[in-house]
Amino acid sequence: MHKILKQELLPARREVERSIANQGLFPKLRTSRRQFLRTSGVGLSLSALIPWLSACGLDRNKNAGSAAGYVNPVGSDAVHQGSGHTSVAPAAPAQPFKVHDPFLPAVQAGPKDVVVVAKDATLYAARDVPYAAWTFDGTVPGRGLRVVEGDTVNVTFRVDANASTSHSLDFHSAKTPPEVNYRTIPPGQELKYSFTAKHPGAYLYHCGTVPVLLHIGAGMYGAMIVDPKGGWPPAQELCFVQSELYLKDGGNGVKLSDMSKMMGNGAMDYVVFNGYANQYVDEPIAVKVGQPIRIFVVNAGPNIWSSFHVVGTIFDATYPNAHPSNKLVSQQSISIAPGDGACVEFVLEEPGVYPVVNHAFGHAAHGAMALLKAA
Repeated sequence: MHKILKQELLPARREVERSIANQGLFPKLRTSRRQFLRTSGVGLSLSALIPWLSACGLDRNKNAGSAAGYVNPVGSDAVHQGSGHTSVAPAAPAQPFKVHDPFLPAVQAGPKDVVVVAKDATLYAARDVPYAAWTFDGTVPGRGLRVVEGDTVNVTFRVDANASTSHSLDFHSAKTPPEVNYRTIPPGQELKYSFTAKHPGAYLYHCGTVPVLLHIGAGMYGAMIVDPKGGWPPAQELCFVQSELYLKDGGNGVKLSDMSKMMGNGAMDYVVFNGYANQYVDEPIAVKVGQPIRIFVVNAGPNIWSSFHVVGTIFDATYPNAHPSNKLVSQQSISIAPGDGACVEFVLEEPGVYPVVNHAFGHAAHGAMALLKAA
């Protein structure tokens, strides 16, 4: 039987945050997208993909108009005592954009202390498109977390005292009573609890406060990777979190999340890997040719599926939910539902540039595309 090791609601304290966040270094390639494509020897197929990214409306800061408010919130008050907030207000001026490091650091088995802080931030969805976000630790997605099967995970969840509303933290990797440990807490308070990571996988974590749709859509999500005991075979390891952004004009140059669009009354504005449209097209990811690559993929949604595909290769193995017992072989793509995860393994046998896409190409054209530069 699952045992709750500790759980308490305390006033927020200032302390050094111990976490297992991704701290690797992203390989910077200071070449413009056009220069890169012109000099990299990419064939016609890739060249044909790039114009779609602009032609399909990625620069939307002039036409992401507002829409009517939603009617019914999504979520369960019985589980998450929600605040009822239905809009996100801009925080401080937008933070300078930094490429989200896709590489995963190694991890050793043992107890893990995870501190997660919910806070407001103004971030960028795409170049010159700032938006008001609700975040974990000030970034979208939240920090990549990695543990090992059997680890005890000691969680401290805190809502920043300056946050505009209440929040909660739902780990898909945990087996724990949600009304106890996933409950909503107000700004200035924190919640402590522990769980055992019993099942390997690529898991979503997210805010579960009503309306859940808005809290996820405004940026409150991240990935936790639970390695199997004994780990995975050596490989270059990356993590992609796919999500959508539904935006409207905030009237001051900062976009706001649009609940009406999220409810189906309009199309998404962006579909992104790791929080920002096409960031790995402008900054391709450098990988080593001839060596195994493993990509963990988590689909945060909140609404659309991912058909995850790497152009120019075939996956040697795919693992639904990133569990080693779920191995499939010779897959061309893998379907990942909102709230689910997967893992793919492959080798790029020749030097070149390999696009990573959501093969629902309307979504790729909205920003769900990356480039792997193998050398």
